[in-house]
Amino acid sequence: MRILYISGGQTPDYMCDMLFHGLRSLLGASVVDVNRIWFMYAHEFAAGGHDKSRLYGRGFTIYGLLGEDSAVDRTDIPQKLRTKYFDLVIYGSVHRCRLFLEEVLAFYPPYRVLLIDGEDEPDLVSPLLDRGIYFKREIAFAQRGLRPIAFAIPENRIGTVSRQKTKLLAFIDPRDPRTYIYHDERDYYGDYAESLFAVTKKKAGWDCLRHYEILANGCIPYFPDLDHCPPATMVFFPKYELCLAKRLIESRGLAFFDTHEGRTIWQGLERRVDAIFRRHCTTLALAQYVLETAAWLGDQPPCSILRQPAGSLSAAESISRA
Repeated sequence: MRILYISGGQTPDYMCDMLFHGLRSLLGASVVDVNRIWFMYAHEFAAGGHDKSRLYGRGFTIYGLLGEDSAVDRTDIPQKLRTKYFDLVIYGSVHRCRLFLEEVLAFYPPYRVLLIDGEDEPDLVSPLLDRGIYFKREIAFAQRGLRPIAFAIPENRIGTVSRQKTKLLAFIDPRDPRTYIYHDERDYYGDYAESLFAVTKKKAGWDCLRHYEILANGCIPYFPDLDHCPPATMVFFPKYELCLAKRLIESRGLAFFDTHEGRTIWQGLERRVDAIFRRHCTTLALAQYVLETAAWLGDQPPCSILRQPAGSLSAAESISRA
């Protein structure tokens, strides 16, 4: 499968970059990034190259993980669009970059154009809703023509730090900027790896890379306002289990998890959360979901978020069957 992946390619954009990581990991050089997403490639941060710590989020977790891209052919893109050389055209951030949009809409049917809207705000690029398969990250309410999409984490960033669980609660707390003390990814991960729970919360949007970094280090997020997350947002996230953990913390207190009973309950919860997380929340799983959705829709028009592609699970099913 040949995919043209269009984005600005100048600065990090989590949703765009996570999906690109998954697609490139799955399909290799047949996924052509235009503009080139330079900060995804490891060799850009070699000695004498760019300083990853200057990227948004200090470049943790997502960036500089892909191998060199000399086999990627970015030549003659307008001609390739006219001849429908690519099987799919994906706009990694439809709000931020619409390069070649006129040509794409002229030569490609809607079911071969994927529009990724990873913005924190619920606003849509409404004129494009029926011009492609529209994936939206933050969905306030289900709407015809939208497909859900969510953040993900590279599989090789899961379990990279192994520590004894010596703390009930991680030091870093998004409610207190003074706890943002980590300048090294391993130290940052280590705080979560040593802890049973870590506080997280809604930022500008409900979905947040921190949720996934906590889970990747064998720690359970304590997400106080998760009950209010819209059902169509973060659909692959283990919401049920995390709401249960929240209720236990708030009813019994953190100290309960320092008891034998509490540790046993925590271990059971963590195993269940980890199974769902590994199955649904990696960048590879994200790429497969997007491609399967496109294949399922085929030559049909974009349809309701409430219908699932063949072979996939609804949010409720994904929780109950994990």
